Amino acid sequence: MNPMTSRARNMPRVSMDRLTMVAAALLASGSGFGPQVLVAQDAPRPRTVPAGVNSSPLPLKHEPRPTSGDITTQDLMTRLYIVADDSLGGRDVGTEGHFKATEYLAAEAKRMGLKPAGENGTFFQELKIGVRRVDPMATFVAGGISLALNREWAVASRVDLSFDNVPVIFGGDLGNVAIDSAQAVGKLVALRVPRSNQAITQVAFGPVPTPAGARGVVLLLPNGAAGVLSFVNRPDLKSLDPTPGTSYLVVSDSAATKLFPTSIAALAPGAEGARVTVTAPLQITAPKFPVRNVVALLEGSDPVLKHQYVAVGAHSDHVGTVPRGVDHDSLLVFNRIVRPGGVEDEGNFGTPEQFAQVNAELAELRKTRSARRDSIFNGADDDGSGTVAVQEVAEYLASLTTKPKRSTLFVWHAGEEKGLWGSAYFTEHPTVPRDSIVAQLNVDMVGRGSATDVTGATATGEPLRGGPDYLQLVGSRRLSTELGNLVERVNKDRKHTFVFDYAMDANGHPMNIYCRSDHYEYAKWGIPVTFFTTGGHSAYHQLTDEPQYIDYPHMQRVTRLIADIALELGNGARPKVDGVRLDPRGSCKQ
Repeated sequence: MNPMTSRARNMPRVSMDRLTMVAAALLASGSGFGPQVLVAQDAPRPRTVPAGVNSSPLPLKHEPRPTSGDITTQDLMTRLYIVADDSLGGRDVGTEGHFKATEYLAAEAKRMGLKPAGENGTFFQELKIGVRRVDPMATFVAGGISLALNREWAVASRVDLSFDNVPVIFGGDLGNVAIDSAQAVGKLVALRVPRSNQAITQVAFGPVPTPAGARGVVLLLPNGAAGVLSFVNRPDLKSLDPTPGTSYLVVSDSAATKLFPTSIAALAPGAEGARVTVTAPLQITAPKFPVRNVVALLEGSDPVLKHQYVAVGAHSDHVGTVPRGVDHDSLLVFNRIVRPGGVEDEGNFGTPEQFAQVNAELAELRKTRSARRDSIFNGADDDGSGTVAVQEVAEYLASLTTKPKRSTLFVWHAGEEKGLWGSAYFTEHPTVPRDSIVAQLNVDMVGRGSATDVTGATATGEPLRGGPDYLQLVGSRRLSTELGNLVERVNKDRKHTFVFDYAMDANGHPMNIYCRSDHYEYAKWGIPVTFFTTGGHSAYHQLTDEPQYIDYPHMQRVTRLIADIALELGNGARPKVDGVRLDPRGSCKQ
């Protein structure tokens, strides 16, 4: 799932690297971890579990076995230990590891007898992705005064930008344009960015729609947010799909005085600013390995209904590696005690009492196993668990003597961690008619959910915890009451006995989960969705998200539920859309 914490919302990869170095920082600060915490041993070691220590009885490695049409814990383990193996290097898009993961998914889909539903008769749909670099000679001149690239301005665009002596007008706040199109026509509309995580996230990742009539948009950052500029301009993989709302300029609060004679806070909608000239050419290079969705089809058994589709999906990517490793067990115990929400709690630095507890548990661990250095974000739960659950649903449905009446479309999306790239691309360029997709079931992080996991929080901040029958649902009734009712009915009638937690689906929930995984890209086009997840935990976006910590019996139950729901959707009535349709070109707010 795409991270959205305070700093991770703005700079997720940088924060990820810093967070994994916490054990080293604590050691250096004399926190009491002791010199035994960090060692330079990389070899995997057999694991046994000291009494009272939250660890795993499962091995670091697992010998793969043939899978079958039954949804079993053994099949899930076989698949997940492949998808989340160190050899795939954390499955960051554009890398060999993610490329190998997509090769594996396509090969398995072919073995199951699924039909290729990507492009050109293949299982693949290649995204328009490139390494985008802003030309260091790019210029921004406002009223005859130059702004310094990276320090005072940045450009979020997938194409070269050029403006010659274009007037600027203040249009209000981002998300609340207060001028009409007649005022905006032919001008750059400057919008004040509120001091909020959601607004900064939108600046960093977009989209930012251009007001009607305007030539473009200039975003005015709040005080203290200038660090976002280098993030926006960073040379990194970017989606190059030319969809609306992908080109805008970003200016620091201090540089805004070169655009307007008064402070940002004092600006009134309609205020005229300087004329600006911008030349911002881009340098685009292809990634070493293609970024691609894997798309497979189980054709329906009904000659008419087979032209409708039940979409079942997960994301196959994760966030890669860090340059230097840290001690795995130190991070494991530290996060469980100090940061139970993983990256969601990256602002927690611990108390002396917590450090004492960390040291005590590490001492117990050291009695039975040596330290090992870790530098790979294996992404076993996020979203290896969803990836292999979708594989199991596919093999189960393909094994049925009588296939569902509707076709089932399996999509393993790429680049969810970068900003829902794969699902956005697929729904913009669907390989089946978009209006023929009757529903989408999104499976993201379904491998945990125990009573010791902090799975999220209520809208008012109280922690949520899992349990034996725990499962979070998000979005199941937002577009279709009938879909939400179907999910509940299948759970009851087929005796799955899950207790659904809808707390994270509350309107206005500050964690904004509805907008943070691939289902949203379907929902914004009016396709009913349900997002299945067992929620967060201390290994979320951490080096410790490894296959040996997954609850396979729980994941088996979740996978069987999703398979039964997909089967019901494949054979039953099409869920009616009775919810509020979203703006597919707008921004998402839960």
